[in-house]
Parts: sequence; structure tokens; C-alpha cells
Amino acid sequence: MRLIFLLILLIGNTLTVAQENKFSAITLDYGYHMPRGEISNTFGNNSSVGINFIKAKSNNIFYGLKANYLFSENINDSSLFNNINTESGYVIDGSGSFANIILLEKGFSSHIYVGYSFHNKENKDQGLYISSGIGFLQHKIFIDTKNQYIPQLDSQYKKGYDQLTNGISTQINIDYIFMGKNSNLQFFTGLEYTLAFTKNKRNYNLSNMQNTSENLRYDQLMGLKIGLIIPISRKNTEEFHYF
Repeated sequence: MRLIFLLILLIGNTLTVAQENKFSAITLDYGYHMPRGEISNTFGNNSSVGINFIKAKSNNIFYGLKANYLFSENINDSSLFNNINTESGYVIDGSGSFANIILLEKGFSSHIYVGYSFHNKENKDQGLYISSGIGFLQHKIFIDTKNQYIPQLDSQYKKGYDQLTNGISTQINIDYIFMGKNSNLQFFTGLEYTLAFTKNKRNYNLSNMQNTSENLRYDQLMGLKIGLIIPISRKNTEEFHYF
């Protein structure tokens, strides 16, 4: 994986050096993802919000760095608290009452990428942008006990249930950028596929009272996204525009 990372940096540097900058921008996006692989055993569909820096060159090569925050209320693992639940499926707090526990998916990803853009007319920024990248993905079950006293789920015991998982990930993006020459309405939409090679980082799983598996997981996310483009600098025949 380290070799792939260095190779992407080398390719990006080789293809972009000595090429005139066409535009640089920051994008803000929202994504909706469908999990596949082992991650789907724990989580349902999730959302993301992200920020991305992109720089496009005059030879249609572009590259950048992106980061996303993942979140969802869709937890598929109904057996999470089987060993501390009552027969009716409730966890009892320290006062003997039914505990109010909220389970959420939380995570993040970050990728560097390089790609090539296709345009209908020469010297146009609008068009199809296809890229691939490598980075890092992490996700876990966030256990919100609302400050209740639940001895079975104190800060240390939560780690035995949260299934903190992370690892190297790869990503493919197919985006269409709408960037009019004289228009302030600049946005994009696209498809995203992430394949991550992850492991559960907790040594022991309290849900099944077993040591955590050391096997490599293949977590996949397939999604749609839409976002706004905030140009930093943009070249035309007259001047640069700064926002």
C-alpha cells in the first residue's frame, strides 16, 4: 500500500509539473452511501459531508485532497448488547430503570487523488472528471448514554462494543462539474466507490465475549454526491478572479 501511495504522488507530480494552472477550487459536498461487504453487517445506509481541494491543469489532469465525515442512525447489528440486555431487550441503568441508549455510526475518510477531465469544447472547465485515489477510512458505533449512570457501559466498557475499525482505502470518483465561464452558479454531482482494507482495532468484543478477529475486512461504500464549488483562482483571457 505504501508503494501505491508513492506511485500516485509520483504520477501526479510528473503529469502536472510545467503545466499551466487552469483553476483551483474548494468544494463542499453531501453524499449518501450504501454499504457493501462486512461493513453492511453493522451499518445501513449512511450520509457524509465533505471538503475537497482540487487543482486542474491545462492538460486536463487534475489532483487534490479530500476529507469526509460519515454519520448515520442505521445500525444493523441487533445483537450488540445481547449479553447485558433483559429478556425484553432493554439495558438496565444503575438506578434499576430502563436505559435510554442511542446508537449512531460515526466515521471519517481522507484521500489524495489524481484524475483526468473530459470537455465538450477546448478550454472549458465544465465536463466529466474521473479520478482515483488512496487514503484512510475509519468507522465505529457511537454509543450515546445521555450521561446516564450505566455501569455496564462506562467509558472503558463502551470500547468493547463500539467496533472501532479502520484501514487503508481506495476510491474511484466519476463527477460532472457544472462551471459556467461567467456564472457564479458552480456545482457538481457524481458517483463514488470506496473499497477499504480494514481491521477491528479493539482486542476484545464484549458483544460475543470473544477476541476480535485478526482477519482483514473488505469494506465497501457506493454512493451519490452533490456539492458546491468555491473557486480560489481561475484563469481566463483577461484576469484572475479571487473569491
